Amino acid sequence: MNASWFADVIASANETLTDRRLFFRHAAWLMILGAVLRFAYLFRVGLAPHPSEAYNVAAAFATRGELADAWGPGTGPTAHLSPGMPLLVGDVYRWFGVGTPAAEFALACISLAFVYVSILALNAAFERLGMAPIARFGAIALLCLLPLNIFLEMRKFRQWEGALAAAGIAVCLARSLKMDGDQRRPSWLDLGTLAFGASVLSLFSEAGALACYGIIGWLALRRRGWLGLIATAAVSAALISALSYPWALRNEAVFGEKVWTRTAFGFNFAVGFHERAISPADPQKVYFDRMEELSPFFNPPALAALQNAGGEVAYGRLWTARTEAWIGEHPLAALKIAARHIWELYMQPRWMWWPDQGPVAIRVALLQAFTALGFAGLATGLARRDWRYIYVAAALVLPILPYILGQPLDRYRYPVNALLIFLAADLISRAARFASNRRHTTRQTGDYPLALFVDGLREATAGRFRSGRKAGGA
Repeated sequence: MNASWFADVIASANETLTDRRLFFRHAAWLMILGAVLRFAYLFRVGLAPHPSEAYNVAAAFATRGELADAWGPGTGPTAHLSPGMPLLVGDVYRWFGVGTPAAEFALACISLAFVYVSILALNAAFERLGMAPIARFGAIALLCLLPLNIFLEMRKFRQWEGALAAAGIAVCLARSLKMDGDQRRPSWLDLGTLAFGASVLSLFSEAGALACYGIIGWLALRRRGWLGLIATAAVSAALISALSYPWALRNEAVFGEKVWTRTAFGFNFAVGFHERAISPADPQKVYFDRMEELSPFFNPPALAALQNAGGEVAYGRLWTARTEAWIGEHPLAALKIAARHIWELYMQPRWMWWPDQGPVAIRVALLQAFTALGFAGLATGLARRDWRYIYVAAALVLPILPYILGQPLDRYRYPVNALLIFLAADLISRAARFASNRRHTTRQTGDYPLALFVDGLREATAGRFRSGRKAGGA
């Protein structure tokens, strides 16, 4: 077996997968195998619900029709979470029973559906970006058969919003790239529909909605100019205000003042920025110690402090003020913490996989490798002056930004996980294609395959691949 034979096999497979029916037939088998793998894991670890604030609020909605009891039974109305997921999960619990195996299985199926929607939407998006079929198929295979975040997908996201946020961002990216590539400009209705979808997503995930607004804004600017951007921003603001207004009125009724998003900011802010977080020798211990100190879910004295402060709104305001004061006294330390948060959000350290089990060190290494290659893929796309990669940059960066102000967790990073894998596969495919083409024209130079592959990466960075819409798919 030699490099030429392998390159021919890859070229043949790539040519075969250009047939869209064949591509999706093989992709369907990958997704079926991925589902079997995930449900085997689920039945091995059991269907018991994962205890959390999200579970508590959904259970309260299912049994009493109230968004309440985030911190435990009887702790009262809450706006600690956005309303979308508790309403969705609570409705499932109404049908099947709170925490029953049937309900938890149904929620796992919903989570997996969102995971697969995100994969298919990213496949469509990167097809528009000119990614080779074999590379897109490889990315799908990795995401289906190498589930780095199986604990999140099959357990935590039965109550939390990460899989739904990933699906929402991916669909917005795919639709925006399609509109960008169409001959006609997107209509105001097209842009308004995207803005409405982002506003609905904000009721589940504010960070996911932020990413979508960035994508939609770039589409409006590229295809309709500054007037389009301003008009789309105005429509988006009107839509999100209209959709959030009932939530704000409900919060005014139970808390005495309008809360348009959540009451969680001050609490999360304080967990992320404090003296012990500057240079922690054991970040996991520091995080859990801080949670024990502040979280009413973990610590009865913290619940008493919340109640003595006057409730969630006042408790959040109290810790916001304390944390802002600490940052004002320690600006350089706060910058150091923020920089580490950015690193942790993308290069998820080993401690964040708690309580997940299995070959965690291998999974951490794989995830970090995909992250590095993914960012390199984004950089090479921009270096080719293919400005459609700004859509991808918005999807990759914007949903992470809010979490810099709190302690990063594994579920916060999840919405960009599949995107990084697609970017990594795109980079490898383009570099390998360039190296293969060059090998055929330089057989007598004595270049080695590894050197040629590195040359491919260099050429990608130099912007010598085709760019713009000429590089796009159908």
